[in-house]
Amino acid sequence: MTGTGAVAGAPKVGVMLRHVTAPGGVTVFTRRVVRWLLTHPRGVEYHLLYSDPSQREVFADLPGKHVVLEDKARLRWDQVTAPRYAEEHGLALLFNCKFSVPLAAKVPTLIVIPGREQLAMAHVFPWYNRWYNRLLVPAFCRSAGALITHTEIGREDCVMMGARPESITVIPHGVDPYLRPAPEEAKRALKARLGLTRPYVLFLGGITPLKNIGNLLRAFARLAQSHDVDLVLAGFKRWSFERELAPIAELGLQDRVKYVGYVPDEDLAALYSAAECLALPSWYEGFGIPIVEAMSCGTPVVTSSGRHAAPEVAGGAAVLVDPADPASIAAGLSRVLDDPKLRAELVAKGLVRGPQFDWDVTGRRTAEVIESLVARPQRREGAWAAVKRGVVRGTASASAVVTERIAGGFYKK
Repeated sequence: MTGTGAVAGAPKVGVMLRHVTAPGGVTVFTRRVVRWLLTHPRGVEYHLLYSDPSQREVFADLPGKHVVLEDKARLRWDQVTAPRYAEEHGLALLFNCKFSVPLAAKVPTLIVIPGREQLAMAHVFPWYNRWYNRLLVPAFCRSAGALITHTEIGREDCVMMGARPESITVIPHGVDPYLRPAPEEAKRALKARLGLTRPYVLFLGGITPLKNIGNLLRAFARLAQSHDVDLVLAGFKRWSFERELAPIAELGLQDRVKYVGYVPDEDLAALYSAAECLALPSWYEGFGIPIVEAMSCGTPVVTSSGRHAAPEVAGGAAVLVDPADPASIAAGLSRVLDDPKLRAELVAKGLVRGPQFDWDVTGRRTAEVIESLVARPQRREGAWAAVKRGVVRGTASASAVVTERIAGGFYKK
């Protein structure tokens, strides 16, 4: 055994983790899956690659080789710094949970792509990200040795972006085992701590244009005229959050909409369980973790119809609404609030559906993909591979400072 807990001579797998302290569903998947891999190495030596020393804290209690490759330029880190480390240290695979892989590495690559939200909803992203997504996300799909996505609609999206169908494995998210119906005492304590005095409809997620907060607020303005409920917005602020939250004042909802910010994991079961329902009328979901988390806590779900993951993940256990129509959203919420029979049916279905998503299964299936890739003999490079690699890395290095300056503040605006 080595100091990392791996068997000597074991295949080495690098996990790219520069995003591991950023908020969002991708990070939830990353933290749960990587923790599972590190506690079940199954003969693999994992190298955890960070871009900043502070990121080491996330998995500091776990075995594995923890490596800080300091580089503030994200494009250069992905395309030059991480793959160079992989080549110099004999890694058999580079794995990134956040839709980016080296385009010209000698080392095989595995990438996670939830769907094509960056292209299907390009207009809601800042201009810099529209350019990056249009140019590079399809390139990542084409160049990755293998892809993981979370739904069948995600598989279709990856193929639309150029991935080979045989290279794609569908692995859903899981639900943490502590997300189950909370006792009344825990619900009362949380509501008191957050100052929630009325029954409430819950939104949980990033405050971004993708989540359709504006139409949710317009729908709630209709609902509030006839229902004594508040709307609780829980989650982190991302780009354009000021514009997304502007209708609160425009519609005179300051006393009925409560923004409570980020809620820690230990409070989530009580937050979900105390809610009258979850409202997630997103324009696009790559999976929609709150859907299955709320179901696991016995909370009815109202989410959006359309061509994205939410209807598939809901699996017939939620009310689906038109995200483009505030009246449809309001009607869906009203049905759940006013129809006890429907509510009981949704709760029962959700309590079956939600716990079907298991992080142990997610971790094990991810490990199986990794093991199958490191067992393959590596293909010999073509004559032009070194030239392509030099061009990609030279371009990434030359443009890194400029692109980082342009992208600065992306999550703050």
